[in-house]
Amino acid sequence: MAELRMSLEKVGFADVRTYIQSGNILFSSDEIDSLGLAQKIEKHIEETYSCIVPTLVLNQPSLQAIVDNAPSGWGSDPKWKYNSLFLLPPYDREKVIASIGILKPDIETITPGEGVLYQSMSIELFGRTTTGKLAGVPIYQRMTIRNWNTTRKLAELLRSR
Repeated sequence: MAELRMSLEKVGFADVRTYIQSGNILFSSDEIDSLGLAQKIEKHIEETYSCIVPTLVLNQPSLQAIVDNAPSGWGSDPKWKYNSLFLLPPYDREKVIASIGILKPDIETITPGEGVLYQSMSIELFGRTTTGKLAGVPIYQRMTIRNWNTTRKLAELLRSR
């Protein structure tokens, strides 16, 4: 991640910082086109590291809105796991939800938001959930997942910049 941080600085990004070694990069840029920034980063990673990494760029207001617009009580039950499923554009939210499969409402939920699906599931019954098996569904390639604590922390870090 340190090498990635330095390489992004060399191509013009400022204040580059990584968070928890999982592909979270915070930076400043005069560019405001999130899709264009994502494409620039993807191209840079492919040319520099010879791997294709689908990339999503969210600005501070967008990420803060995702945190602020979470379902009521989101993240409050310690017996449940809470994730943010960030959708990589372009996407059709209804098709994404349908491709996940039939949920078991007593042990899991998906709540749509702007650019995100709020996923919750029983920790104890995780193995029985539909959404716990997302890695085996093709739509998984069109999203990036962060747990709710990471989502909130990233929003906090962006606010403090």
